Amino acid sequence: MSSQAESWDADLADRATPAPLLQSWAWGEIQARAGWSVERVRFSPGGPMASIQVRKVGPSREAYIPRGPVPATADALDALMEWARTARIARIVVEPEASADIGEALTEKGFTPVAAIQPQHTRILKLLPPNELLSTFRHGRRYNIRTGLKRGVKVEEGKEAAELARQSAAVERRESIHLPGRRYYQLMLDLLPWCRTYTARTLETHEPLATVLVARHAGRAYSLFAGRSGARRELMGNDLAWWSAISAAAEAGCTDFDLWGVPPPKSGSEHPWHGLGFFKSEFGGEEVTYAGAWEVVLSAAGAKILGFERMARAYIRGLKRNIP
Repeated sequence: MSSQAESWDADLADRATPAPLLQSWAWGEIQARAGWSVERVRFSPGGPMASIQVRKVGPSREAYIPRGPVPATADALDALMEWARTARIARIVVEPEASADIGEALTEKGFTPVAAIQPQHTRILKLLPPNELLSTFRHGRRYNIRTGLKRGVKVEEGKEAAELARQSAAVERRESIHLPGRRYYQLMLDLLPWCRTYTARTLETHEPLATVLVARHAGRAYSLFAGRSGARRELMGNDLAWWSAISAAAEAGCTDFDLWGVPPPKSGSEHPWHGLGFFKSEFGGEEVTYAGAWEVVLSAAGAKILGFERMARAYIRGLKRNIP
């Protein structure tokens, strides 16, 4: 890690506990390879900071700040707005790592809620030694994990971007959702200081059953992506992949584990993530709700150009998804 990266991450850690992974130096490097321009801004000495992803369409520029600014305060938002005007930004989207209480400050500064890009609702599991941790899970999850172990499922820790892409593609087909491809997974595995896949396989044929991608940063582990083929469900490969990822984080000394995305509290069976939410709830942990995504438009003309370009990209993605 370069001295610049170390300094950035150390300053983040001084301003937030834990420091948000999506504001880390390495996360910015991933987004730079994925097509964004990244500007890392310290708004004042010892004051708020933000890793800002900037995209340009023609003469218009938009800025996106995932899990930032840091710290998420009214003063930090003021500093961000001042920077954006100087940088001639047409549209800003922020997703601060803060509770809904910051909504009042965002509204006062002209922001309005928009669809979340990162998970607004998640579940964070406090980690214990694995033997103690397993006993805190609900009965169904404990049973499945123990059953998978008895039936010979083995989990390999590695950097299997291709296998995760294959497992994720199966989820895309079942759920009609859009997930990243192999290249993006490989970027995370290559550029994040600690990022691994956990792939469950059958003992006899080594057939892959499920894969979970986990990053660790500032004492917290994050299950950022996961996929499962749906094959050999009786072997509980998906449960074992998740358990291996969680228990490995506990053994490594992580404080907690972010299960990264659940349905809103009290949502019913009609929610598309209902099954996923139930699965994650059986690991226990605390439900956490962030403020969500908020947008402010500083140039109506520039935002219009950006909006047309987003609609075009969404249309092209839809066409690709429906090509047999």
